Amino acid sequence: MSRDEMIKASQRLKAYNGFSDHLGFLSNFTFWATALILILIAGLKPIGLDRDSITYANYIQSYKDINLLALEPTFWVIKWFNDIFFNGNVRTFFLIYAILGVSIKFLAIKRLSKLPWLSVGVYLSSYFILHEMTQIRAGVATGFFLLSIPDIYNRNFKKFILKALLAFSFHYSAIAMFPLYFLHPKKLNIAYFLMPIVGLISVYFDLSKTLLLNLANLAPNFLAYKINIYLTLLELGEHSEINIVNFYYSSLLLLTYFGFFIYIKIKIKNDYDILFLKILALSLFSFYFFSDVPVFAFRISEFLNVVTVIFLPNFILYFKQKELIFLLVILFLLRTFYKSLSLLNL
Repeated sequence: MSRDEMIKASQRLKAYNGFSDHLGFLSNFTFWATALILILIAGLKPIGLDRDSITYANYIQSYKDINLLALEPTFWVIKWFNDIFFNGNVRTFFLIYAILGVSIKFLAIKRLSKLPWLSVGVYLSSYFILHEMTQIRAGVATGFFLLSIPDIYNRNFKKFILKALLAFSFHYSAIAMFPLYFLHPKKLNIAYFLMPIVGLISVYFDLSKTLLLNLANLAPNFLAYKINIYLTLLELGEHSEINIVNFYYSSLLLLTYFGFFIYIKIKIKNDYDILFLKILALSLFSFYFFSDVPVFAFRISEFLNVVTVIFLPNFILYFKQKELIFLLVILFLLRTFYKSLSLLNL
């Protein structure tokens, strides 16, 4: 190669790198701009649009009537901060939670996902309305859960326990995180293949109510209070309906067993995917096992299911017919988003 050709090749390479850097900046900017838009949507929503915002507004304005055990410590910290710096403004209260919930999840997507924009799609269809618009405390907790996945995989106990405690301080359902550290992140055994099936069989024995009653007697006061609230609501006939063969959980069951098939036949290639499969198996077991206490079944399983934000896009990468699988995933997300809209008072 002549000197002139080398100079031209070098110039072309520089131009390509510059264009690539420009595209990377544009993608990154768009990614975080999307997060900002979602923060504003969740934080500035009309009070009463979702099922929980009126209750939160009442909590903020008449907190003296609330049992301190009813809400996690970070709720009171955020309320105190909002009272001091924003004069107890309801809008800023929701904005604080929206900033935390959306930004932590977007950070987790950026760090963990092979297809970040598809992960954003999964998040929007399944979790944005549920968490950042409605269950705002659980929204922040699940963000910390996603961030803890590399700590479980890399056996970094100090970082994991810090994130688990932060998640727990935002929502007590994050207690489901603590045992996950002991999962082997690189091997699957027969127990996980059987867990969803065992959970389905357990539905016919109504074991969970007795188990929760016993746990309430042993648990610390703040957890016992929550368990007893759930059981009382059940006795009153509230939150007592559940369809264990609903579209979403039946789809997750299929996804999980397809994942097991991939593990056996193709071999898992992406970091964390074996761990995600184990968590999904545990989620399905908890959903079926606790189905006679529906609010508990949904709280625990929805918390664990947030790993689908990362796992579902990864799942596509295992297939040769990626376009077909991608289309099926998009149809699933559209169906899930349509269902999520029912959480809003439209």
